[in-house]
Amino acid sequence: MRCLSFMVLFLLANVSLLASEIDSLYNVFLASKGEMAINVANEIAVMTGDTVCFTEDISAEQMNEAVLKKLIYWHFDRSEMTEVVNYAKIAIDSYEKRGDLFDAAGCYNLLGVAYQRLGQMNEAIESYNQCNAAMTLLNEQEPNPFYEKNIRYTTNNMANIYSSMGENDKAEEMFMRCIDMVGEPQEDDDYLDLATYLHNLADVYLTQAEGMEGEPRKEKVEKAVSLMEQAYDYSVNHGDRPGKVIQRKIVLSRAYFANGQADNAVGLLNEALQMAKDEEESFREAEIEILFGKFAFKQEKYQESEAHYQKAMALAKENGYDECLRQSYLGAYEASRMFDPNKALDYLEQSVAYKDSIFNEKQQALIRDYQVKYDMAQMEHELDIQQRNNKLKAREILALILLSGLLVAIVVILVRLVRARKKQSEILERLNQTQQRILSVASHDVKTSVLAQNMVLKMVNEHYENLDHEELKEKLSMLKKGSDELKDKLYNILHWISGEMGKDAVPSEEFNLSDFIGKGISLHSEELKYKKLSVENNIPKSCVCFDKKNVVDIVFQNLFSNAIKFTPQGGTIKVSSIDDGDRVWVEVADTGIGIGQERLQQLTHDTVTPSQGTQGERGSGIGLFVSRQLMVKNGGQLIIESAEGQGTTICFNVKKAKV
Repeated sequence: MRCLSFMVLFLLANVSLLASEIDSLYNVFLASKGEMAINVANEIAVMTGDTVCFTEDISAEQMNEAVLKKLIYWHFDRSEMTEVVNYAKIAIDSYEKRGDLFDAAGCYNLLGVAYQRLGQMNEAIESYNQCNAAMTLLNEQEPNPFYEKNIRYTTNNMANIYSSMGENDKAEEMFMRCIDMVGEPQEDDDYLDLATYLHNLADVYLTQAEGMEGEPRKEKVEKAVSLMEQAYDYSVNHGDRPGKVIQRKIVLSRAYFANGQADNAVGLLNEALQMAKDEEESFREAEIEILFGKFAFKQEKYQESEAHYQKAMALAKENGYDECLRQSYLGAYEASRMFDPNKALDYLEQSVAYKDSIFNEKQQALIRDYQVKYDMAQMEHELDIQQRNNKLKAREILALILLSGLLVAIVVILVRLVRARKKQSEILERLNQTQQRILSVASHDVKTSVLAQNMVLKMVNEHYENLDHEELKEKLSMLKKGSDELKDKLYNILHWISGEMGKDAVPSEEFNLSDFIGKGISLHSEELKYKKLSVENNIPKSCVCFDKKNVVDIVFQNLFSNAIKFTPQGGTIKVSSIDDGDRVWVEVADTGIGIGQERLQQLTHDTVTPSQGTQGERGSGIGLFVSRQLMVKNGGQLIIESAEGQGTTICFNVKKAKV
């Protein structure tokens, strides 16, 4: 008991209490009994900011649930959502065992929010459904307006998730359900809730209208205008927060513009911009400038459009709004290419460089790793040659000793040995510097990805209440991509180390080659769109392979990226396959600028030669070298066929699955 009290006092003496210390103390509580459990529970209450409240009159089950509730909210306030999920599951199990529907519903709701912030959307929807089921049962037992309001909130959350996943019909149905549940509003809160549901439904209609033409599009847009006018009216007249009013103005202006009411749209957007400046909502300012740019572009006011995108760029750079900056670069490119192709090319280069720096570092990391590996192999080869020469020279010295005399021989030996040692020291120093470079590359790549994700998380955390579902969808998508990039970087680093140690921990697996290549092509949709390239995936759906997917992915991405870089606008890239017994040849053919015989000869001999794409894209020249090395290590082949001005065809082979 004294040891436990000492531990608690030690934890309390720290200015900042770690979540792991709270969790450890909870584990002690679970193992405790009687007076000890009461003391530990009270210490947890003090640590989580509450007064002491546990006595011998409370049951062990009630004490455990009370401690769990404190821990759940303590972690939730600190945005530690993984811990919230863990403790919420324990609490739900306890509530359901004793039939406490109310506390179970509240815990399910909190669990849904935690899953949503973690990006686990299917789990979030399931938790919200469980919450609604419990609230529905409670409402049937004893009707209460609170129960229905909570069902509305969780239904709205689920609708936003479906909208972010592109399931607009499902989202529309659920937003309509929320509106029906409000009925005739009675209080300000009801009006503001209804404004939110109308706003969200209008946004869904605008999204649906983007893929339509003619009368169906007109009908969707008119519905969106009507709903947004209602939502805006409710927000203004019933005391909504300034941030919400700004959002209403933005979406209503989009609806007006889509409906052909350009003057109304621009006027409303100017009001929103002034409000954003007054409220110091810099993110909204950037968003509004981007929307101004889109409006001006559609009205063929290209220089005005570019000016708005430049303002958005300045705001995004100043405040670290990554997605806004990306949209601004692309928008400025589209606008400026209508009146100044050189300026447009500058914007495109900035956009591609920015995209590569945040979302596309996997290949760059691998290329750098292989460059280091290549340099080390060269230096080791030089060291081996030097050592052989040293042995030969030592024999020569011995012969000189026999021929020229002992004294002359000793002098010659000393001179040559000193030189040899100096040369060896230089080579060893170069090897040491290369090893340090490997560590630097690895730490830089991981650090860059972590910082990029941290910036997005910081923005979402600081502006969460002001983000609508569309923005949240974009940020969640960025986090997912960033997380995937970080996972791939770490995997490639470990794979490189494993390869250096003579181990191959990457297993082969079965996959559909056509679907796999299709997903790889979809990653380059923006680049293909900007260069107006057409792509044909002619690999049969029946083609199933059994090989190392990561090797196939890296090789294909390198070859396909090169095809995009070196194919002019309007060109074609064809991906096809040739059955060759137990292997399948994958062929990537483009109608690009081709490769001259001199450079083709260099590539055939694994020489790294930098080059430039059709729109000034920079290529390190290591991609083909990396691909060839990977194929050789995997027991495959890579063949290049090209002629200057006649396009390029590159083939590599993959193992077929056994029938």
